[in-house]
Amino acid sequence: MLRSRITPLVAVTLLVAACSSAATPAPVVQPTPQTIVITAPPVVQPTPQTVVITAPPVVQPTPEIITPAPVATPEVTPAPTPGPAAVPAVPTGFTALDSALGGAYKGKAIDIQTQWIGGEGANFAASVADFQAATGITINIEGVGSSHETVLRTRIEGNSPPDIAMLAQPSAIVAYGDEGKLVDLASFLSPAEMTKLSGEHPATIGLLTEGSKLWGIPYKVDVKSTVWYPIKAFAAAGYDVPKTWDDLMALSDKIVAAGSNPWCIGMEAGTATGWQATDWLEEVELKTQGVDWYNKTVTNEVKFSDPGVKAALDNYVGKIFFTPNYVYGGVQAIAATHQTDPMDPMFPTDGSDNWTATTPKCWMQKQATWYGPDFFPDVKAGAKTSQFVLGQDIGIFEFPTIDPTLGQVVEGSGDSLLIPKPASGDVRPEVEAFAEFLSTPQGTQRWIEAGSAISANVSTPADWYAGAYKLQVASQIVATAKGFGFDASDLMPAVVGAGKEWSELTDWINGGGTNPTTTDALKAIDDAWPTK
Repeated sequence: MLRSRITPLVAVTLLVAACSSAATPAPVVQPTPQTIVITAPPVVQPTPQTVVITAPPVVQPTPEIITPAPVATPEVTPAPTPGPAAVPAVPTGFTALDSALGGAYKGKAIDIQTQWIGGEGANFAASVADFQAATGITINIEGVGSSHETVLRTRIEGNSPPDIAMLAQPSAIVAYGDEGKLVDLASFLSPAEMTKLSGEHPATIGLLTEGSKLWGIPYKVDVKSTVWYPIKAFAAAGYDVPKTWDDLMALSDKIVAAGSNPWCIGMEAGTATGWQATDWLEEVELKTQGVDWYNKTVTNEVKFSDPGVKAALDNYVGKIFFTPNYVYGGVQAIAATHQTDPMDPMFPTDGSDNWTATTPKCWMQKQATWYGPDFFPDVKAGAKTSQFVLGQDIGIFEFPTIDPTLGQVVEGSGDSLLIPKPASGDVRPEVEAFAEFLSTPQGTQRWIEAGSAISANVSTPADWYAGAYKLQVASQIVATAKGFGFDASDLMPAVVGAGKEWSELTDWINGGGTNPTTTDALKAIDDAWPTK
């Protein structure tokens, strides 16, 4: 069906302005805020603060029911953070949230399932702790580290859903809505509240909107065109940050010649294994084919069998994955290494921050800005704050340009909340209030203060981002981009973008690019595309 979509992350220009007030740590050069030119599907003329884009028809699939053995962290009830409370002032613009902050739902409890564990889980818990303290509502957080999507699907299909959940795939959220599995947020939000949400999420709300129905609320966004590297070790070895694909290949060869492995890659994520492979593919597609062509992959107007897709895998992604000694642990380690562990061999092996006596066993990891420091080895071992300083010990550079005629085109993504339809009765007012809170800047404030989140709400105060290295890098990448593409697999029908593409690319990796062949793997993904 045809549904209105707003090109995601058009509002990243506002993020650039928000981050530009921060002091710039080495080696980042602070950019001048500027508008990004984004090529998108046909545009419907917007109101001044809203960019509206009508996308081609997207066929939503019926989620497959899989009964996994849930792997989850224990439920967490967050503790408030000392200092001024991170909750919006009343009146907030939301009726239920105002009532909650007035104590109307004290003693109630809400369950939320997320994909965040470890440092990410702690940051989310900190983000909602002040809401709990201010309202007297208990927030029980269940972080599912592996197979989050499958666990959630099973709970929704089994009529035992959490009160609220987070998902990274807008198409899966809309698919659940189409099947009657979700609460239409427009059913309890007033017209004024809907206008407020749209005005504060102009670049992302359209991904979750279908006609007059709203199936979710954008929560946070990420920049994905990033590579993590050890700054001090690079300097000691005389390595320069690569600016082009040829530079990247030359650096990789130089690292191999020195007896090490250039790439740290790990994709194991339970039933979600393979999603990182889609990011690699999309990164190359954007940088070799451009945004217009890339957007057509979302609806299969450009099929996976297209020569551009095959060339992206064979000539670029496969070059890194399958060249001997490029990947730490070899090809078989890619899908076997857990997604939170691939960077571990980059760090000093004695647990110290002594880089002088350290030669990393791998030097670069392509991963979004969310990865560190939450998944640095010392934080995973229990440290509240990593001894490895972002911008000094560990840095981030932009994945290099491939086709100079296209310039630098980058990829982003986001997480959104949804409210599953309760097994019995209507959605409770305290659940409405919590969803409204998560839509506000204060819903991510503590996470932003930790330097690890970018709010999807464009009214977030600029000074909250000050001094955050990762957010400055993200703003620099966005400021210099010639185009921006939202994670395509997250917008495809879930049976494809969060199903067959994951599994086929995983098999392709495990088979070294020959078993199955690239052609066979891509045909299998095309064949999975819904016909109705």
